[in-house]
Amino acid sequence: MTATPPSGSRPVSRVAANEETTVLTPVRDRTDALDRIPVTQRRLWIAITSVLCALLIASWYFVYHLWTVSEEWEQQVDDVIAQNYDLGQRFAEEQEHLVALQKSYDTTSEQLKVAQERVIALSAEAAQRDDNAEFYTLQINDLRAIIDTASSVSTALNQCIDYKNQLMDRLGHAEDYDPAELTAFEKDVNRQCKAATDASVLLQQAISE
Repeated sequence: MTATPPSGSRPVSRVAANEETTVLTPVRDRTDALDRIPVTQRRLWIAITSVLCALLIASWYFVYHLWTVSEEWEQQVDDVIAQNYDLGQRFAEEQEHLVALQKSYDTTSEQLKVAQERVIALSAEAAQRDDNAEFYTLQINDLRAIIDTASSVSTALNQCIDYKNQLMDRLGHAEDYDPAELTAFEKDVNRQCKAATDASVLLQQAISE
């Protein structure tokens, strides 16, 4: 008895051995936007994004470097301005000291000249008179002591004036000298000039007595 296939049943499809079978991957109804971009384009966008990030980081570093350099430059400018102000103030002070020293030197030189002339006059007067020889001798000796002191003070003041001129010249060209050496020279000059001015004060006290 021959079996009759049931009605309504689907015919059995056979696939030849030499035919290729295509497997379809089901696609979701809601596909992400990124999934719809081809892989090559996604790689390109990743590369571009990486480059832009690198450029952004480099630009921030460059801005920071410029800011640092600007801060250092401003600090250097402030230091130069402060140094120039200090040098200008020191130069003005030394100029005032130089004027005062020149006046002391002129006064001492004049007093020295007067004392020398007085000694000559007293010596001539003592030679013409026999009386009061001891008085003239004392006067002449006192004047000679003043002359010796005034001569030493005058020499010291003259050297001080010369040193002050050298110091002012160096302060006017401070960029040509080492700051430490310039400061040491200034201290040495001030020390010697203080000794000269102190001796000048003592001389004036001795003359006024």
